Amino acid sequence: MPANTDSQPLTRPQLRILLGSVFIIAACSLLYELLISSLSTYLLGSSVVHYSLTIGLFLFFMGIGAGMSAWIKTELIQVFVAVELIIGLLGGLSAAVLFAAYVWSDTYYPVMLVVIAAISTLIGMEIPLLTRMIETSEGLRKSISEVLSLDYLGALIASLLFPFILLPYFGHLAAAAAAGLLNLVVALFVCWHFRNHLGKWLWPLTICGLAGILVLALLGASHKPILRIMEQALYQDTILVSEQSRHQKLVVTRWGDDIRLFLNNNLQFSSIDEYRYHETLVHVPAAFSVRTSRVLIIGGGDGLAVREALRYPDVETITVVELDAAVTKLASEMPALRTLNDGALSDPRVNLVHQDAWQWLDESGGLFDLILIDLPDPATEETARLYTVAFYQRAARRLSGGGVLMTQATSPWFAREAFWSIGTTLEEVFDHVRPASIYVPSFGPWGFFAAANHRLDTPRPPPDGLEFMTVTELQRSLMLADDMQRITVEANRIGSLPILRYYANGWDMINVGQNRP
Repeated sequence: MPANTDSQPLTRPQLRILLGSVFIIAACSLLYELLISSLSTYLLGSSVVHYSLTIGLFLFFMGIGAGMSAWIKTELIQVFVAVELIIGLLGGLSAAVLFAAYVWSDTYYPVMLVVIAAISTLIGMEIPLLTRMIETSEGLRKSISEVLSLDYLGALIASLLFPFILLPYFGHLAAAAAAGLLNLVVALFVCWHFRNHLGKWLWPLTICGLAGILVLALLGASHKPILRIMEQALYQDTILVSEQSRHQKLVVTRWGDDIRLFLNNNLQFSSIDEYRYHETLVHVPAAFSVRTSRVLIIGGGDGLAVREALRYPDVETITVVELDAAVTKLASEMPALRTLNDGALSDPRVNLVHQDAWQWLDESGGLFDLILIDLPDPATEETARLYTVAFYQRAARRLSGGGVLMTQATSPWFAREAFWSIGTTLEEVFDHVRPASIYVPSFGPWGFFAAANHRLDTPRPPPDGLEFMTVTELQRSLMLADDMQRITVEANRIGSLPILRYYANGWDMINVGQNRP
């Protein structure tokens, strides 16, 4: 048979095979893009930056690949199969390569650029090659419409599979290997059905495809021990739990008596000093609140703030609004965490709500005497929106008369602009706002803001038996050092989110040793 499929019409079965492959290939291509974006976000934060960067680079190099396809004049099916085999192998290995680059070198971004360039350039060649092959039998107009329709449909299916099934149940390494395997299987399927067209290419392509399947199958089968090796190098301390939920990566480590929880590679607490943070978060606002019978905790799925709130004998209900059910499950079932939070999440007065706090606050509901906001720092767009005027307005509507809201507010020393942006934002919603700060050895100087519609002047003593918070420490926490005093910054609004810039500037300046504002 001739090697040039440009001049040889395809049979209907061959056309169906090629069109079916378009659907699966498109899904795999988008999966590689999503995997690289989400892994970069997990390792380095800033989801908008990494998704934008990945999408932009993918599109740019796909354009280069589309242009390069014009150089291919003959043997289209041979080149197409070869391209698919290479994409499958590179895409299947991409997550492991990038994770290794982050853990064992300082070359993550150069490696990321090379991986994206290689995969997306080849992806850019797929559609032109397929269109030219199908054109010989269906005509240009029909072939383009069929190829693009299936391409877009495949991308839709991938965009649904990735966040709901692949990432939470497989994780990055296994999901990448699975996508690569599917890519290779499709390439070999096409190779088999077009074997009469391939000539001398048949066996080299088949052998390469089978070898690639073996490599990715081994990676998929051994992804857990491989991931443990990489994460152990990343976290240093012994890893007790490593779990990918639908929303984030959860890792619990131990070093001696120190238990630590990491979410998306960011430390949430250390058991040796978490009491300083959580006693301040709960007992400072309780000292100014008229009552503590109804408590709302936004975030706080680890149960540590709940533990502190349960110290008040008048507590009737504590509602915990935690987006990720995996966090509360871990805190309720893992013995080390359950011991740390005194089994607080199992108390009958505690009601767990697994929902986005923004949406939940906007629904009708009761009022609370204490609203404690225990969320990650405003380092990403997802969290920064929960430090806006609009979010605090929603929270204020759920605050009872004489009630107090307290939010963690990042470090007033490391991220002074972001800290005071939170204070300025609260002042647009509440009549009275008061800063607080303490020293947490695991984090350094850390800040909070209490807000209410009554004066916050005369605190009551905290409960007896606390590890850290006393009358003296409470008074001390309400006095900021001179290098943490107020500076002029913007309120954080949903339309602009200036706190993202303030937060990044603060930590970047610390990292490079510059002076803070």
